[in-house]
Amino acid sequence: MSLKQYKPLFSLALIASIFYSCRKDKGIPAYNGYPEEVGAVITNRCATDGCHNTTSAGACAGLDLSSWETLFKGTRNNSAIIPYRADLSFLLFSVNTFNDLGPQLYPTMPLNKTALGKDEVVTIRNWINSGAPNNAGFVKFSDNINQTKIYIANQGCDLITVFDSETKLIMRAFDVGNSSGTEAPHDMMVSPDGQYIYVSFFAGNLFQKYKTTDHSKVSELSLPDLSWHTMDISGDSKIAITTHLDANGKVSLINLNTMQVIITYQGGALFTYPHGCALNYDGSMAYITAQQGNFIYKVNLSDPDNPDISEISLQPGQTPSTIGVYKPYTVDYFPDYSKYAVTCQGTNELRIFNASNDSLLTVVATSGVPQLMAFSEKYPYLFVSCMEDSANTQTTSNVDIIDYTTCQLVSSVFTGYQPRGITVDDAGDCVWVANRNISAVGWAPHHTTACQGRNGYITIIDMKTLNLIPNWKAEVSVDPYCISIRK
Repeated sequence: MSLKQYKPLFSLALIASIFYSCRKDKGIPAYNGYPEEVGAVITNRCATDGCHNTTSAGACAGLDLSSWETLFKGTRNNSAIIPYRADLSFLLFSVNTFNDLGPQLYPTMPLNKTALGKDEVVTIRNWINSGAPNNAGFVKFSDNINQTKIYIANQGCDLITVFDSETKLIMRAFDVGNSSGTEAPHDMMVSPDGQYIYVSFFAGNLFQKYKTTDHSKVSELSLPDLSWHTMDISGDSKIAITTHLDANGKVSLINLNTMQVIITYQGGALFTYPHGCALNYDGSMAYITAQQGNFIYKVNLSDPDNPDISEISLQPGQTPSTIGVYKPYTVDYFPDYSKYAVTCQGTNELRIFNASNDSLLTVVATSGVPQLMAFSEKYPYLFVSCMEDSANTQTTSNVDIIDYTTCQLVSSVFTGYQPRGITVDDAGDCVWVANRNISAVGWAPHHTTACQGRNGYITIIDMKTLNLIPNWKAEVSVDPYCISIRK
């Protein structure tokens, strides 16, 4: 066949190709970054006039579902979707009317319109559980595994909630523990090198290690008995210490590289109700509070097999006693390890000591029952979370701010109900506070999750103003008990 004879056929093929391309472009919507099946549901049922589109979002909790990108800007209640966790994503709860597909949030969305069918809800649920990717398969927050993250241990749910510090959105969540029952993560810390998260449990005997990059479990070990409370990690990230709260309590040293117990100190009332603990940079020295007494333990760990244990009275001149008015709760070193501070629950005060000779330097009254402490290294501030005491009407739920160069109280800020966990983000100029919200007079939760109980809240103090960031609080799961930062 000649070249001239090919030309008509070529022209017809070209026309057909152009026609097909045009028809394809017009016939299959782009859905603004959503995968096609998901986009069809969200665009046609949710991101409509008067509902969750760009024009109407302000009147609809601030949630703009016009595109995949705007979805991940969140709402006034923080993240509507947590990738891989449909059971924690309240966007799904809002459209779900089927008991077997998870929690339901009322009023059902779309408001005053026909509810989504079961196949549509399943589509949304399965998409979230696969990471809620965009139409190119990209999962939000997966492009920077080393970003600054804030971790919250929800004691009532065996759950760690993860915030991205830049956007202040919940970016991930992962389960901890092994049992189907609640093991209650009672303490959780990110190692100073930022590589791992460590978790101890109130209703279990596990000590677990997770990666900060992908939150996968690295290893775990079993400790003697249940009820391990607090921990601390040496500044070089090599050693951990953790305490077992009991009249005849225990203290374990752990090699974090091998995840093996170096030694457990126990028996003979060696430690009575040990609770808070603090290690120096290389793990050669520890302070441990005697929670029901009037003193703290000082333990020289230079030779772990032969520790030198002494008792430091919280009031000079008093004889150390396991029953006392001070009831020391936690102890923390100052950033340069030159001093340490002790929170005293029995007397509502902070006692600050010189680490070189254990002399009492000053006493600072707190506005409530002092819990945990966090130091800024950028600003001269020590932040102390305090809870109200129902037996003492003079106490309130606040975070007390102390200038640690002068040891003077600067301010007290109401951050929420029953604040406990607290951590400083110096790069972001802010302090993150976990408010347990366990009291019925606290903030009413916006939603429930698959975990039953009363949700708590996270709030943030702006260190430039020493006030809360206005109009920002994020609901998390049940009893957010402690908090830590991956810098």
